[in-house]
Amino acid sequence: MKILQDPALSSHPIRTAMDYTWAALSGSWKNTSIVAAILLLLILLEFIPMIGFIASIFQSIVVYALAYYVADRAKGSATIENFKRAMAQSDAKEMLFAFLSPAAGYYTGFILFSLILALISALIFWLTGGFEAFSIMQQHTSTPDATPEQTYQFYMQILGFSSPTLAFILIASLFFSYLWPLVYGYALCQRTFGDAFNAVFMFFSPTFWKGAFTVDYFVIVSLWMLVVLGVGIVMGFALATLILIPVAVLLILWLTYFTAIVSITTYDMQDNI
Repeated sequence: MKILQDPALSSHPIRTAMDYTWAALSGSWKNTSIVAAILLLLILLEFIPMIGFIASIFQSIVVYALAYYVADRAKGSATIENFKRAMAQSDAKEMLFAFLSPAAGYYTGFILFSLILALISALIFWLTGGFEAFSIMQQHTSTPDATPEQTYQFYMQILGFSSPTLAFILIASLFFSYLWPLVYGYALCQRTFGDAFNAVFMFFSPTFWKGAFTVDYFVIVSLWMLVVLGVGIVMGFALATLILIPVAVLLILWLTYFTAIVSITTYDMQDNI
């Protein structure tokens, strides 16, 4: 489904997505500063008991709303100059609240999707002897004078019981991470809470699986993952250092915009979805 007007996003997706990301940030430094300040406030509120959980939820929804806004402006721009002009003409309130409904729908759907995966993991653990593993753990903790051989046997038993569950979690995480940009790109095209909510479950669609296993998609997503990994490491270090939290907020914005543009580009590549 062709949704992008700028051919550069198809010919040089990662490089052009970076250019668009910079244009989104620099189109209006006033808007970027306001949005960054709100995200910073929400991050700081997360450290406060009772309201921290609510702040965390709202922060996630706001980040998705920003992604929806940037994706929408990218879809309507034939060139990066047009896109930067559109971002410059926007205001922070519009950026934060224009797409709050589909952003909340996608967030809610993703939470439910995560719970489904967690329940499947728990079921696998139970079917492969999870309760017996807990029984072994209780027996081991009640015998603190166990020999090294007994301790080694204990850990091997636990590993044997948990291996199927760990294998499922690893494979599912890798698969759904690989599929993420395509499903996210589709979700960013939705405009209602319900449609965005339902878009999450395209993770289970064989049509999307088929679209993801092409050479072009593999190259784009592999490069995207490398960029996310690099930025994520720097962002994690910044978040762990109080004085660098503002830097981390800017990196969150950069990664939000970059991922949104890469995602709609991967969806734009598909002809049969």
